[in-house]
Amino acid sequence: MENSPPVPLSSLKDLFEYLDRTSMTGYECVHTFALTSTFLQKRNLPVAAMLQWLGENGAGCDCEIIFNVCPE
Repeated sequence: MENSPPVPLSSLKDLFEYLDRTSMTGYECVHTFALTSTFLQKRNLPVAAMLQWLGENGAGCDCEIIFNVCPE
């Protein structure tokens, strides 16, 4: 991962876990950051800064966060 995320690492871990759990429910990515944006908004975290950081680290949508930013 490039540089530090604009959210606490615990929030980043929570996002990864949320997306992982959601992907196991049969959710099919619509190739946007819809889930991520909602997650961040509900927690009053910086949406624009986080989406930029995720993009800089290989994500272009919700599913790419799991596959590219945090594959393990």
